[in-house]
Amino acid sequence: MKNKLIIEPNETKKVGLLTYHHTTNFGSLLQTFALYKTITEIGYPCEIIDYRNEAVEQREFIKKLYQCRSLREIKHHLQYSKYRRKKAKEFALFLCDKFDVSSKIYYRNNISEANSRYDCFVIGSDLVWDFSINGHDTTYMLDFVESGKGKIAFASSVGEIWHGTEMREVENLLIGFDAIGVREYAIQNKLNELLNRTVDFVCDPTMLIDPAEWEKMASNRIIQEDYVLCYMSNDGLTMYKDAVDYGEKHGLPVYLISYDWVPDNMRAIRPYRIEEFLSLIRYADTVFTASYHGMLFSLYFNKNFYYYNRGWKERMKSISEYLGLSDREHWTPDKGEEIIDYSLINSRMEKFREESKSRLAKYLGKKE
Repeated sequence: MKNKLIIEPNETKKVGLLTYHHTTNFGSLLQTFALYKTITEIGYPCEIIDYRNEAVEQREFIKKLYQCRSLREIKHHLQYSKYRRKKAKEFALFLCDKFDVSSKIYYRNNISEANSRYDCFVIGSDLVWDFSINGHDTTYMLDFVESGKGKIAFASSVGEIWHGTEMREVENLLIGFDAIGVREYAIQNKLNELLNRTVDFVCDPTMLIDPAEWEKMASNRIIQEDYVLCYMSNDGLTMYKDAVDYGEKHGLPVYLISYDWVPDNMRAIRPYRIEEFLSLIRYADTVFTASYHGMLFSLYFNKNFYYYNRGWKERMKSISEYLGLSDREHWTPDKGEEIIDYSLINSRMEKFREESKSRLAKYLGKKE
């Protein structure tokens, strides 16, 4: 069964976008922005569904002081929570400025009421199908959507492939989707087999935006000297050591994006605004990242970078295989200083961008 078209372009048709938008994670907010912007540019009025999931909220936002369970936690909270609060405030301002967000806040017990507001529902990118993150909340599989409403998945991800009874549950929920596009080959292959239908491999929503637009959004240069930038880390923190060794070899200071502890041989840098985060990657000499979106924005800005895969490895694995960049995984002192051929990479990204944007338009019902 092939993906079906959903709705004819019509300004009276309204799209509700459901994703992890209420967040303090740069990648989550950037992919929300990119998908929302692309849907509206295709020609559909779109609104972010302000859905709140308790497990996601606890994961994204800082504890209250009274929730600390030890003196160590209290000390940590007093030392670092101010940075996270400032970041959360800036994210909220960005959300208000850049999006149409539903005036109603939805929860599991009232999300069905959203059917009266939208004609088509898009479940967006990020790990929205990772039950370990959202507490097995099948709202993100659009189980609340009434018959006759459009149901689309674009670049949706899962942490670990489902097993046992979960697999049958997922099959029953996703079989009713009108169109499905995912970011990872492993999920594409599994769902093609499970659902006996065409499931597409599409780019992350941030790739739908032309890199020149991301450059315009970035703030002015924050760090005036040349530098190595670190964002997140892998298990064992070996990425930190590699970045410091690389910096020493090339005479470059190493800055770590962190709102927490920072090793003595690294410098803390704390971007609070999306524009600052983009700037730090744009102007870095070299980027070391264990973040999927840290990797993607290094690509968009044509940076020298090394990635460290962690957790759900299929995201980085799939895009590195597609672009032919598997050799950028990890840096070692004896590794050659190969320069990335961005003329080739940019061509591949442009092709992927146009193919994915075309698929999204078809999912929504836009005729070419």
